[in-house]
Amino acid sequence: MKYKYLAFICAIAAVSLPAINITQAETTAPVEGHDKAVKEAAETAVAADEGKALDMFRFSLRMEKLDFIKKAMKLPPEQEEKFLGQYDRYDTELKQLNDKRLAVIKDYADKIDNIKGAEADKLVKRMFDFRKKRTALLEKYYGKIAKATSKTVAARFVQIENILQATSDVKIGSTLPLMPQ
Repeated sequence: MKYKYLAFICAIAAVSLPAINITQAETTAPVEGHDKAVKEAAETAVAADEGKALDMFRFSLRMEKLDFIKKAMKLPPEQEEKFLGQYDRYDTELKQLNDKRLAVIKDYADKIDNIKGAEADKLVKRMFDFRKKRTALLEKYYGKIAKATSKTVAARFVQIENILQATSDVKIGSTLPLMPQ
């Protein structure tokens, strides 16, 4: 957090310093486009800051989820190590899928006021694709975890993951506005 506004300061400096030099060298009249450039730089810095904040928030959630998974699985150390080796790979692939989900949600939010039939269909099909891939990923790692540990451990993982996914789906779904008529 020490460098929270560093991108903003650099963006302002990159736009402002040349403008100050031009203004001092040529005239006291404002440089054309300066205000717009400063505003755009500020918006870019805020967007970058928000992106970093989102990444940090998602990382924090993943760490909390990992802690929850470890406690819920209740595995002895030797099985936990084997399980976590597979779980880390699963979590990395799941994050990539969730990035696609975020993109669909962002598209939906950006277009919510103007969504028509074809666009609505496209968004729904993207969500179906996400869900299919998420289910396939869970099935893939059920097999890998079962091979690394046991089928019982893998089944418990699937149960826990299904609960977490369902909870997440409800939370996300309940915050999104319904499709307009």
